[in-house]
Amino acid sequence: MKKLPLILFSFMALVSCTAGQANRRTDSQAVISSDTAIVYMTQEISPAALVRIYESLGRPATGRVAVKISTGEAGGHNYLKPELIRLLVNNVNGTIVECNTAYRGKRNTTEAHWQTIRDHGFLDIAPVDLMDEEGDFSIPVEDTTWIKYDRVGTHLKNYDFMINLAHFKGHAMGGFGGVLKNQSIGVASAAGKAYIHSAGITEDVVKTWFHTGNQDGFLESMAAAAQAVHNYFGHGERILYINVVNNLSVDCDCDSHPAAPEMNDIGILASLDPVALDQACVDLVFNYPSVKGDDAAALIERINSRHGIHTIEHAAQIGLGSRAYKIVSIDGEDMLAHLNANGLSLLVRNQGLTTQHENRGVNDLLDLLENQPERLKGAVVADKMIGKAAAALIISGGVKAVYTNLICTPARLLLEQAGIPVYAEEEVPQILNRDRSGQCPIDSRLNEAQTAEECVAILRAL
Repeated sequence: MKKLPLILFSFMALVSCTAGQANRRTDSQAVISSDTAIVYMTQEISPAALVRIYESLGRPATGRVAVKISTGEAGGHNYLKPELIRLLVNNVNGTIVECNTAYRGKRNTTEAHWQTIRDHGFLDIAPVDLMDEEGDFSIPVEDTTWIKYDRVGTHLKNYDFMINLAHFKGHAMGGFGGVLKNQSIGVASAAGKAYIHSAGITEDVVKTWFHTGNQDGFLESMAAAAQAVHNYFGHGERILYINVVNNLSVDCDCDSHPAAPEMNDIGILASLDPVALDQACVDLVFNYPSVKGDDAAALIERINSRHGIHTIEHAAQIGLGSRAYKIVSIDGEDMLAHLNANGLSLLVRNQGLTTQHENRGVNDLLDLLENQPERLKGAVVADKMIGKAAAALIISGGVKAVYTNLICTPARLLLEQAGIPVYAEEEVPQILNRDRSGQCPIDSRLNEAQTAEECVAILRAL
């Protein structure tokens, strides 16, 4: 009997990536090394999940806490909603912070921005601070290739700790926006935004748009500015990073009319390393198991066409963080504890919804596969006991990770062959029948079956 740990490595979909898809991958290191950062992940997108993933980082936000978000352009609807972030912001006694924009819209002046903040409901949940409302100041940058300083809102001086809470999605100029953008463009004052966009040519918010031809210079300036803010907060000791990977439009929350997402939500990821975090999110998009109606192709094209990965490349090059990482799921252990405490047989968590099931055997899994297959595709499952039959149904349903009290060796091997990570408290040679006199009768019918497809065909015929 042995315990099997659940660790989701850098490319969660690596095992299912075909030769035809290989050119879609980014080139981050897949080998775990001493420089590897931990990235925590949950597929649940909810207020409680946001708090859980913050707590998983093991770095309590102390003192005067700034929670940096994007308040979203008026007319847009993909920004992180107040009801999602309220619990986390209140738990850390935080202040939501923002800065004015450098483009024409409903957030480019303090007056207009405050109205957008009210309209989007942020003042209903917590204090809000426009950090450049009373001016800005410069903080030093290590990489002076393009920008010689980073101009940030004066009110940044009021905070001891920052939670960089970003909405990961596409971006018209940067290819994608995650924690690196939220910390560079997002924390910069309007003049600072102009300076970064023009790669150090001008702070004038009008003139900057005539100086946007140096794309890689812009991306490298974002990396340099993100590092400046990281260093400002104790060289990263008083800051942490969270990406909510939902509403995955190719357009940013700064767009008042963003394109509709063409792929489903992925989850929430967090790390103490901003480079690893953005890299992990990009990799999840590039290795997304696209199907008709749920396709990452548009977002992949947006990132590639803007050379978006270069922001991460340069951030790693200048020492802001590591592109090598491993993803650790926080989903299953709390699910398994809940399952055991409440006498349940199965829990299925997918896209923020957790369903509970109580029937014995594999009836619930079979029912979900036949009647609600969307609940299983991409889900995290906690199952009281997994034999070969349950493993076959889990594989056929497209489940992404499994937690269980007990698994038999044939089931574990079947899941392993399918590339599905599993955490088991105990492994046994076979699942026994109820009086423990022999093998489970359902599993006994599957002894000769070699694949999940063969197993499911036999189960459906019973």
